[in-house]
Amino acid sequence: MQAVLRRFTNSLPSFDLNDKISAAAAGFAVLVMLSTLGALSALREQRLFYDRLEALAAASRNIERANATIYAVVMESRGIYMSADRNVARRYADSLLAKLRQLTKIVEEWEALLPADDAATFAPFRQRIDQFVAFRTEMARRTISVGSSAARELGDNDENRAVRTALNEDLETLSQLYADRIRELGEAADARGMVAFYLGGLGLLIIVLIAAAALALRWGVLMPLLDIARVTDRIAAGRIKLKIPHARRHDEIGHVAHAVETYQDNVFRLQELEEHEIEIERQHAVILRQHERLEQGALSSQQRLDAAVANMAQGLIMLDSFCYVLMVNDQYRALYGLPASIARPGTHMRDILAHRARQGLLREKPADFLASLRERIREGKPAISEFELGDGRIIRVCERPMDGGGWIATHEDFTTQRRNERILARAEYFLAALLENIPQAVVAKDAQSLRYVFVNHAAEKLFGLPRAQIIGRAARELFPEPTGELLESFDRAHLDEVGDETPKAHSIDTPGNGKRDVVVRRLPVTVGEGQPKYLLSIVEDHTQDQRAAA
Repeated sequence: MQAVLRRFTNSLPSFDLNDKISAAAAGFAVLVMLSTLGALSALREQRLFYDRLEALAAASRNIERANATIYAVVMESRGIYMSADRNVARRYADSLLAKLRQLTKIVEEWEALLPADDAATFAPFRQRIDQFVAFRTEMARRTISVGSSAARELGDNDENRAVRTALNEDLETLSQLYADRIRELGEAADARGMVAFYLGGLGLLIIVLIAAAALALRWGVLMPLLDIARVTDRIAAGRIKLKIPHARRHDEIGHVAHAVETYQDNVFRLQELEEHEIEIERQHAVILRQHERLEQGALSSQQRLDAAVANMAQGLIMLDSFCYVLMVNDQYRALYGLPASIARPGTHMRDILAHRARQGLLREKPADFLASLRERIREGKPAISEFELGDGRIIRVCERPMDGGGWIATHEDFTTQRRNERILARAEYFLAALLENIPQAVVAKDAQSLRYVFVNHAAEKLFGLPRAQIIGRAARELFPEPTGELLESFDRAHLDEVGDETPKAHSIDTPGNGKRDVVVRRLPVTVGEGQPKYLLSIVEDHTQDQRAAA
């Protein structure tokens, strides 16, 4: 299932992740809107269904009540016909009037709830009810005022029976009408059941799509981000030569992977700079130890001390804990243009600083510089610092406390060294720019492991791989067999002085650029004396020339 989801995610068009998520959200919104509209429509239809069902049920009840009441009126009328006693007939007449009032109330309630469509059907029935009530009311009145014989004379005729028969037919017609409507309502209920089935299917489809979207989000977004995060943690832990996953994607995940790839390259360069800085600090430490040995040797003998101070290349000044000069050499005076009358033992440091300020060789105020010096003497911590004089020279100062109090410092003109470093940096930049822009592929390998330590832009194009995937790897790890093994065998033969230094033609299978015809010139690079440390290869791509000749 996971592999299927990954293939599905990779098969999607190369849209941005934001576009994919927005499209999925829009699709879900449309489905939810359709489901909501369907549910609201079904709810409205259900409400109408129950309203109609309740109206039909009420109409059916009214038919039954009216029919029962009419039957009771007829029975009371028969009681009047059959009563010989006038008092008994009056009781039947009173009961008959009560039943007629009840029948009138039932019909009025029925008519109040009657829809407009049934008014035409109900009108004849209401007219016959009115005739029936009027006739029976007159019968009861005559029974009460005259007697049962008068009521019998009024009611025992064909006209009365015809009204009664027509009334029964009206009730049967209305009953059949409501029965047909209940049947139609049942059929409509069955149809609404299908609608509910479709709505349930739509809801199930929404659930399935949400589950699929969640899985696609997990395997298409969350898991790739976790993979990139794990690689980033390993890079931060010190493993700076790793393959960055998902770097070939063209969406936001791919952008993140490219950013991590760039971060990895920067970490590699930063590590090189740190190693270079450590080497410089080691050299400084060696110089400091040499200074310490000189100082210790000088303190053992005044004569040796004077000789050392007079002949050392750096300017030296020694102060007591109150900043009075104990010793100063000529190199220090020459460095700052100080006359011997000012820079001599017993002079306070503020006089020397005041003279330097007048000469424009002190950027700070003398009082501020003296306060900072006293603070360093009080803390008693060795320090190395550099500062620039007003005339542009750069002075390197090494300070350290003396046993028993006091302070000693050496001042050295570091202008030439710093200028040479800047020249060297510009030369290195020029060389790197030159190598990056020549048309031939230039690669450098470690002479021991034969792993790539440098490739230029032309080499990236020739190999068909970015520089981050080449540096730190050997040819057998990059090129398909047997190209990688052959290239390493030629390299080792050249390093062992088995082969000559003439350019060699090879036909190689590159990792990402297919088969190429190249001419390689190999040059061992020796740092100092001894075995070669690097193997420099200049590769010319003659594929187009070979194909044109063919």
